[in-house]
Amino acid sequence: MILGSDGGMKDNGDDAVSAGPQSAGSQSPASLSAGTVSDDGGVMVRVSSLDGIRGLAVLFVLLYHASQPVISGFLLQSGVDLFFVLSGFLITTILLKTTDGPSYFRNFYGRRFVRIFPLYYLTLAASLVIAWFAVRNDFAERIGFGAAQNLIDNQIWGWLYQVNNLEALHTEEAFAGLAHLWSLSIEEQFYLLWPLVVLWLGRRRVSVVKVAVAMAAIGMAFRCVTYPILGRDFAYYFTFCRIDGLLLGAAGAAAWRDDLLRERMMPAVRWMGRRWWIIGVLLLMPEQVGLYIGFTVLSVAYLGLILSAQSGHLAQRPTRWLESSLLQHLGKYSYAIYVFSLPISRVANGVYPTNVQIVDAAARTLVVAAISYGMARLSWVLWEQPWLRLKRRFSYA
Repeated sequence: MILGSDGGMKDNGDDAVSAGPQSAGSQSPASLSAGTVSDDGGVMVRVSSLDGIRGLAVLFVLLYHASQPVISGFLLQSGVDLFFVLSGFLITTILLKTTDGPSYFRNFYGRRFVRIFPLYYLTLAASLVIAWFAVRNDFAERIGFGAAQNLIDNQIWGWLYQVNNLEALHTEEAFAGLAHLWSLSIEEQFYLLWPLVVLWLGRRRVSVVKVAVAMAAIGMAFRCVTYPILGRDFAYYFTFCRIDGLLLGAAGAAAWRDDLLRERMMPAVRWMGRRWWIIGVLLLMPEQVGLYIGFTVLSVAYLGLILSAQSGHLAQRPTRWLESSLLQHLGKYSYAIYVFSLPISRVANGVYPTNVQIVDAAARTLVVAAISYGMARLSWVLWEQPWLRLKRRFSYA
């Protein structure tokens, strides 16, 4: 999520947000058995550098939500794109490892359900209750929820994971307070359909790469055409305009698991791993460029970063800065941080203790970050972990 929320973003704590083989070292990804499972029945174990990438993504999103209008723009918006690429990579890795296994659909959808749905729907339901009380008692404006009635009227789009398409047609005010859930909607739509494509293509990884790249190119072309015609919101939120990041992550996963393709990719991966500053340059592009080809180019760069981290893990040479305690903590609780940060920041945006914009923005960012992190920790212990225990019922073993 992001955020996407997310999802991006946001499958923190599941095999979908883990990565790498059950045993690292010299064993290649392509040689791993689909029967290898983690303690909760997943087919992947956690790789700390990819947790760090997830933490970096949610840090961008958190700063974007909390620090507006002083700090904003494409740099921080791109946290969603990093979530998209990482989700596409990890989800496709899982699917390719389990295509020939039993209960392919049951296990995949069951594990996605217990990871994503409980927090998402609890947040949606609680927000609707707050919106109803705010409208009924006429205090919506005072809590930064002026368009609360829109959330009530358009709630069906949230229940069906169609927030992004609602906002593509009617702007983000159509889902006020939870507008950031657009990215989670795109990811859920991808999770619903992509397993069918992977199953159809079977274990032909080259075909998966070709199909994913072709669909990503079509999505980019569709965005380039619709942006000048239908406007920014449609190009930014509509599913087919933003699917390229997920698909490029999927293509990277399929290529990585093919020995020949992986060998061909390694020079570019190593090059990107030594020149990660290229991503920083891309992040400086104006949003208008992103809405044409920029999102796609940035997604390719992010894929290089992810594959570099994966390569370092397999070679037992982890990317140290991605393993910092800050990014690891943010990565672990990224899903809930993503979900909570925008509503919290909306309330905090109405507080101006000093009336000095930069000072107020800094204070607000710290407060929003602390509350979001604290609530994410509570959510993890009290709500998410009990649901996650159900993953054992959907074991790949």
